[in-house]
Amino acid sequence: MLLRRLVSALLLLAASAGLASYAFETGARSGKHPSANPSTTNSEVKRAPVAKPFKTKSAKGGKSKSSAKTTAKSSSTKSASTKSASTKTSSPLAPTSASAHGTATLRAASLTKISTREAITDRVMQSLATPRLGIENPQALAAFFEQLRQLEIDPKSHLVRVIQFGDSHTAADVFTGALRTLFQSKFGDGGAGFSFAGYPFAGYRIHGTRRSQSTGWTVLGTHLNDIGDGKVGMGGVSLSTEAAGNWVSLDADATSLQVQYLIQPNGGSFEIRDNDTLIATVSTAKSDPSTPDAAAQFGAPVEPGPHHFEVLTIDQAPIRLLGLATENSSGVTYEAAGINGAEASLFLRWSETLQQPLLAAVNPALVVLSYGTNEAGDRNWTEASYSAMFQRIIDRVRRLAPNASILVVGPPDRALRAGRKGWAPFAGVDRIVVAQRTICRQMNCAYWDQRSRMGGFGSMRDWVTISWAQPDHTHFTGQGYNELAGALFSDIVQQYDSYQTPLPRAEGETK
Repeated sequence: MLLRRLVSALLLLAASAGLASYAFETGARSGKHPSANPSTTNSEVKRAPVAKPFKTKSAKGGKSKSSAKTTAKSSSTKSASTKSASTKTSSPLAPTSASAHGTATLRAASLTKISTREAITDRVMQSLATPRLGIENPQALAAFFEQLRQLEIDPKSHLVRVIQFGDSHTAADVFTGALRTLFQSKFGDGGAGFSFAGYPFAGYRIHGTRRSQSTGWTVLGTHLNDIGDGKVGMGGVSLSTEAAGNWVSLDADATSLQVQYLIQPNGGSFEIRDNDTLIATVSTAKSDPSTPDAAAQFGAPVEPGPHHFEVLTIDQAPIRLLGLATENSSGVTYEAAGINGAEASLFLRWSETLQQPLLAAVNPALVVLSYGTNEAGDRNWTEASYSAMFQRIIDRVRRLAPNASILVVGPPDRALRAGRKGWAPFAGVDRIVVAQRTICRQMNCAYWDQRSRMGGFGSMRDWVTISWAQPDHTHFTGQGYNELAGALFSDIVQQYDSYQTPLPRAEGETK
């Protein structure tokens, strides 16, 4: 009996020792000592994890455990990486490592940049919304306003056509395209209006249309140092060929199509098709060889809706296309005739004989002249020569479009590269603005100082900063052109609302 009790006691002692050993090993694996209590400090319990030792396979094929010595050393050694990670865990709001400090600096710089951008945007928007910087000499737009008023009284009465001549700011048809949308939203959709035939230069487009052409055409008018005989039609660009099978196409919504072309000796013929249906075959040959070359226009009504128009040459003879136009029966058109790199003087190099019948047929209510960016850098520029040239342009417009009001859109602000110092505001725009404003006052034209609307001299830097202008500090992004178009439209409508007399309203109707 005594022996049995002794054996039982020894077994109990062995079991107790085994349980204690198991508890110690379990605690070591979990990172906790079995004697740790809930009051243990955070730094003692939530240590940063140490790197695990590389595991090797034992001779028996199994994975050997890391030695206790290695584990203890790794746990007790406080490396720089452990300190950094521990600091981030325990105090995320007060980073002390170089990495954390750099992140905080970048975050602060980003917030500062965003804040600066917002402040600049607010400043630019305030300038765009300043009423005192609107249309100068607005009474010169009375004839245009009267046509808009009649259209507003009877929305189906007639077309009010606007055509803008200009440089690359016009050629892109972003600024003019936005104005087209704004005018048509308020006064009715008159269609895309005039456009160059085909695809005469890279990037050419008229919003709301699609265009293409065969490769056999020669473009005249875009090489500004050589525009040949100047027979480029109303907008300054023409396409010519002497081969059969060349074509241009235009996709647009319209109720009518006009094809402008040159009548010349031994001129060839072309077919006009609408959605593969033949509309007409047109000869461009002169009936009397002794008469000078002339411009002509073929027009045809079409069913309302989308169309795919095609002009196709059908014989081996010279053909010169001067432009196309797609319109609806009523509303407003805002037409773009812009050429990259153009100066205002280019307008006077186009044949007035050809321009006259085409512009008379359009009978625009408003002609917009938007030049100045390129001539601002002309080293041979003089106020006297520029003023005389610009007056000749206005005189020609009044001969060719006697019913039209004239609006001159001044050049935007611009900056030039100043070596390694970056960009410097370009003062050459000053003289263009002064000369144009003076001429408009003398010749009773309306003037819109685009640079003042932007924010004045040096404002291009702000527009580039907020991504409303291109890095070349000359052209704008789509957003920038849209904002400028909105400002001009707002200024025009403000003057129009002041001009027109209140329309009669039904009893009880409110505005």
